[in-house]
Amino acid sequence: MKRLCLLRHAKSDWSDPARDDFHRPLNERGAKAADFMAGYVASCPYRPDTVICSTATRAQDTCAPMMKELGDDVPVIYREELYHAMPDQMLAEIHRAPDSADTLLVIGHNPGLVLLAMALAVDPDDEVSLRISRGVPTGGFIVFDFDIDHWADLKEGKGTPVFFGRPRDLMAD
Repeated sequence: MKRLCLLRHAKSDWSDPARDDFHRPLNERGAKAADFMAGYVASCPYRPDTVICSTATRAQDTCAPMMKELGDDVPVIYREELYHAMPDQMLAEIHRAPDSADTLLVIGHNPGLVLLAMALAVDPDDEVSLRISRGVPTGGFIVFDFDIDHWADLKEGKGTPVFFGRPRDLMAD
């Protein structure tokens, strides 16, 4: 059994129109959401044992508090290929994950992240999938279970969605 967690980077700062997209940091709201989501993910039943993260600044800024919460025993792998990756490229990166990881967290970007989530679901009409189809906001966290032993065997249409949370909803609980 493998568990895949997908986290969309937190809200980024658009205050400097001259800054290129790749280097945009988080805004104040995004930094607060990243801190909250780090604590949430580290203490929830879906705690990852390996993280793969886009190299874009806003993704790394989302990952930094996560790594503080998870600790040094959870490796993080930064992949430039995840920057605005579409589902096929995201799957390729997931397939490369170490099989020693039972729960993998991927920190990435839309639209690829939501498209991947929709493609992974075994039943696109179940409650969690329908919520995902309405949109994954910044900081959105999605969890799938797969009946596989190797990340290379992860395929579209084979994942059971078990959780979808948005920062504003989780903060309100």
